Amino acid sequence: MKLSRLYTNLPELFEPIDFGDGLNAILARVQYPKDPNKHSHCLGKSLLIEVIDFGLLCNMGKNHFLKTQRTRFGKFTFYLELRTHVGGYITIRRSVSEPTKISFKRHSSSHQDFSCLDDLQWDHARITFKRARVMLDGFLGLTSIKPWEYRKGVTYFLRSQKDYGDVFQLAKFSRGKHADWKPYLADILGFNGKLVKAKYKADDFVLELEQKQEQLQAEVTVSAPEFEKLKANVAVLRDGVKAKVEALDRFDFHSQEADLAKSTAEQVEADLAEVNTLVYNARHDLAQIDRGLQENVEFNLADVKRVFAEAELAFPGQLSKDYDELVEFNHRILQERKTNLKRRASDLRQTVRDYEATSSKLSEQRRKALAVLGGTDSLRKYKDLQKRLDEDRAALALMEQKLKKVAEISSLSEKIHNAKIARDNLAFDIERMVGMARGGIPIYEEISRNFSRIVEEVLHRTAVFYVQLNGKGNLDFIAQFTDPRSETTEEHRGNTFKQILCMAFDLAVLIAYREDPFYHFVYHDGGLEQKQDKVKRALLKIVRDTVEKHGIQYIFSTLDEDLPTEVGEEELNPQASELVLELHDGGPDGRLFKMERF
Repeated sequence: MKLSRLYTNLPELFEPIDFGDGLNAILARVQYPKDPNKHSHCLGKSLLIEVIDFGLLCNMGKNHFLKTQRTRFGKFTFYLELRTHVGGYITIRRSVSEPTKISFKRHSSSHQDFSCLDDLQWDHARITFKRARVMLDGFLGLTSIKPWEYRKGVTYFLRSQKDYGDVFQLAKFSRGKHADWKPYLADILGFNGKLVKAKYKADDFVLELEQKQEQLQAEVTVSAPEFEKLKANVAVLRDGVKAKVEALDRFDFHSQEADLAKSTAEQVEADLAEVNTLVYNARHDLAQIDRGLQENVEFNLADVKRVFAEAELAFPGQLSKDYDELVEFNHRILQERKTNLKRRASDLRQTVRDYEATSSKLSEQRRKALAVLGGTDSLRKYKDLQKRLDEDRAALALMEQKLKKVAEISSLSEKIHNAKIARDNLAFDIERMVGMARGGIPIYEEISRNFSRIVEEVLHRTAVFYVQLNGKGNLDFIAQFTDPRSETTEEHRGNTFKQILCMAFDLAVLIAYREDPFYHFVYHDGGLEQKQDKVKRALLKIVRDTVEKHGIQYIFSTLDEDLPTEVGEEELNPQASELVLELHDGGPDGRLFKMERF
């Protein structure tokens, strides 16, 4: 798959771009370097990647410039011509006004212009977006990346300025999960991406079960280990309710009255006595606090001075100052103590109210029980016992609901245990897979070798690319510089060096798949910026060698001032035939879209 042509229905505002099979340069020239109103940052060289991606049927995010500037671009229809692996071409039509209605036309010759064709002249016209993606995936036939669709990896080879932050995790994946991109990358490197994906699913499943268990546990006060005890209590209460129902059906009150008498004597009276004791203790503590709040610091310095005067003794001034400070200190201590006592008093008053409410409830419960036990009206007694039966039934329903949740918690514990075993087995399989890589996975070894070679030729430094297992049993992809003793250096932190790592990885992957149904192009935005001339020369040489030897289509954008300038660079710098787009800061005619800046 290569890019062949990009054009629109408005050529006066967007000139057609014809891509060559080899090196393609988008060059921005600064004609007025001293004019503060003219600069190279609004020419559109970086927007070109977004336009190409739009033609490749990307999902338009809310910040896509064709959406934010829809009024300006609403009349545009874009046409992207692609070369397929088998040698034919396919043109994709997509308009800004109807971005979800896609048209296709297959053809055998390149650099066509189908902007004037009506719907009937297209092979497939106005196809729905979802179906169009499936169809384009079939047209391109990128069998090397199956089971992934073509969109999964295309942005690895449309690397914008924001995609140089990480060699493997592109900007579009930065807010997502590793499961969104690591399984795909594992497949590309010759590993089992299906296994990697299954491990992430197992991680999510364990987490989902644990969160569900925590939620259920928060709803009940009984823990799973107390399940059997709760189950036994429910069984006893259920039997009791059943016996009461049967007794009431026979108008037999003896057993219920006996139980009521026993529970009143043993439980209600004991609970009432305990609560009353607590009320007494709380009120006693409250009285003590009230007395403490009445205390004050009683000290009169004038009286002390009068005593000294009557005794005809001198009262030192420093002693007076010391007394004043002591009194002030005691006042502060007392004030802090009173604040704490008031807070404690407030808590105790609330406690007394709670205890008294409980006492009232227990007293009412005792009164009702004694009324039943002492009554002689059978119908009234039946109604009272029926009411108590209803209360037991309600309590049983609550306990059964709690039992159901505890049973579910217990069941979840077993599921979590089994899910963790399955997850650990997958982690072991991944570990074994990584171990096998040391024995040789051809595609992985070739990518690793070419990656190190490219970095060495460009920067004269050693860099390695490898895969390892992290602490969670998932894959980590590592690309870093090393010194002669193979210790990690800090150079990978620099933007320039990190950018070289990204570009080297892209080229290494393309070289490894040069003969396969795969992407055979890469677009590097700003590939020469902020680099030394020797690095630029080495990079251009690598690019030209890769293009020539492996048939890779290489597209890059740069400012003319970023091209190497030493004598003899003519053979490395882009030739006139390789300049597929020239931009400049001389006005609208120099921009990607021939219009005012936006």
